[in-house]
Amino acid sequence: MHTITDCMHVATEPGDYVFKKSLSSAQRFSFDKLNENEFNEEGLELKELEDAINVCGLYIIGEPNTLVEITMKHYDVNCNSGGLMAFVDGWELNGEYFPAINDHHRTLEDRLVEFCNNYKRWPHVMNKKFFRSSQNAALLQYRLPTKGSFIANVRFHKITQPCNILVHDISALYNLANYGFKRNCSISALFPAVVQLTNIKVGGKSMRKGKVSYECMQNDDYLEIGGSPGLDSTHMEKSSDICGYAETPGPEQAIFCGVTTARLVSSGRYQNHVSIMIRKADAEDLDLATLVCAF
Repeated sequence: MHTITDCMHVATEPGDYVFKKSLSSAQRFSFDKLNENEFNEEGLELKELEDAINVCGLYIIGEPNTLVEITMKHYDVNCNSGGLMAFVDGWELNGEYFPAINDHHRTLEDRLVEFCNNYKRWPHVMNKKFFRSSQNAALLQYRLPTKGSFIANVRFHKITQPCNILVHDISALYNLANYGFKRNCSISALFPAVVQLTNIKVGGKSMRKGKVSYECMQNDDYLEIGGSPGLDSTHMEKSSDICGYAETPGPEQAIFCGVTTARLVSSGRYQNHVSIMIRKADAEDLDLATLVCAF
């Protein structure tokens, strides 16, 4: 059992995640004054109210070849007081999503599920909620202006054909493939990273003559590497576009951005596959920098 103590809580282990909230007397006073249209936007009352209505999140991330399963074993989230919970298939941060909206096979509307308790309805029915993500990342958001609580059980399940992978803090070798489908898949690391292709097979036979090309934007199949300050990889600054065939490791390149991304764009006509070594970048890697974002 894990107790949620931070507004942005990152979970990497299975188990029950428990959150319970009760308003302080100052927060309750501010909330009551808001409901009575007597709220003064200055001083302590504003801060107490902001703390009361803040939207928080349980950010869940598993191994690259897993998906996330969440079972709401209990939730006391009153709709009538403005309480609300939401499951997100992926991560959301500052209005940006991973996987990117245009790269996910589900619409954004289908990826978001909101729920709460309507205590005005009789008889009271507690429906156990059950959610599964499409990749190794999922998010449970919650807003509890007054008191409330929930218990969310988190499990991880292995999958054989991962498409989008979120990397939190692990330096390792990752595989990215389209498995013959027309889709875009990506690996996003939540840190400045050094990226190295250990092998690549992207594009048609004309591109596979034992060499790699860095002029691939005119092709339908390519790998783009870059970075961005946020989660949305479709608006990232690009360091390189790569296609072709090679079985030997390529050069290292350092991406000094808040999020480092390798995005495989596939037409569905070819079996594309790349292996990518990703590790955290530090000051000693500045001479390898191919992209530096504004922080």
